[in-house]
Amino acid sequence: MNKKTINGINGGIAIYYGISAVIGAIIGLISICAWLFKIIINQAEFTWTVFTILILITAVSGMIGYIILRVGYEEIEK
Repeated sequence: MNKKTINGINGGIAIYYGISAVIGAIIGLISICAWLFKIIINQAEFTWTVFTILILITAVSGMIGYIILRVGYEEIEK
């Protein structure tokens, strides 16, 4: 295969995994909102540890997803 085809395949795979990581970050945001809603209606107890862990997992997943998507688009443009 030629180099352009290989770059296209690599870029497509990177975009696939990048979108998966971004979807994970979106699900993390939804879970944070649901958890905070349960706290407001007194069905769950607030702890800074859980809040920090949810924020960190969501932020890391979002950053990784963004970086992988950027690399994928650069590979396809080559």
